Amino acid sequence: MDSDFERIEAENRHLFFNDEIINKYMDLITERSPNTVYAFNTFFYLALSDKGYSHVCRWTKKIDIFSKRKLFIPVHIDDHWCLVYVDLLHKSIQYYDSLKGRNFKCLKLILKYLMMEHVDKKGEEFHPSGWLLMNVKNCPLQLNSWDCGVFVCMFAEYLSRDAPLNFSQKNMARFRRQILFELKKKKLRKPVLET
Repeated sequence: MDSDFERIEAENRHLFFNDEIINKYMDLITERSPNTVYAFNTFFYLALSDKGYSHVCRWTKKIDIFSKRKLFIPVHIDDHWCLVYVDLLHKSIQYYDSLKGRNFKCLKLILKYLMMEHVDKKGEEFHPSGWLLMNVKNCPLQLNSWDCGVFVCMFAEYLSRDAPLNFSQKNMARFRRQILFELKKKKLRKPVLET
């Protein structure tokens, strides 16, 4: 992890955020609001999509995801990071892609996961009626090919606080430094936008 910190600190603007950086940042988001937020590991979606529910059913053995308000699922497809945000309070599953991608397959898979998880952990059916599946069109967009991981971290950070997604590509260099600082200190702070 230290080598990743050094590379970020040197502001290598072409550094892709790897799974380790994203996992540690998602852990900080969960730790800040453990009663209302849960962020899945970056390997969760890959395991679910490749091997099915039986391969991930034990990942939440000690967590009741249905007692949370918000779930965050980092998704890595074709060298690009996106984020699934499950709003359990308002019954929506949202897909955030900083390159304007759409992924109904992913949204449907997460809804199916919730249904299976509810039966497995709660012993009763999960009723999908009334749930909204949405590819978010108006989220901040990246203007290069390497900042997707930073966008994913900031999507989750802002959404976890119910903050408007009022950042853009111009904030990414600062956000990289901030993420480094937060990972070193093991504590999140409110993002500061450049003016």
